[in-house]
Amino acid sequence: MSCRCSIYTEDGPMCPATGDRCMFLIPNEKACYELYGEGPLEKDKNERKENK
Repeated sequence: MSCRCSIYTEDGPMCPATGDRCMFLIPNEKACYELYGEGPLEKDKNERKENK
């Protein structure tokens, strides 16, 4: 239950994948992908599609 992309700032966790603040108090890339279709798992999915 973490996110490999999150960067902690004084304003809270930031998401470089979306360029916005994380929607979760404790970043969770699986929940982010399931609820919003964003984050590092979506980025990985898109990269796999491009490499096919």
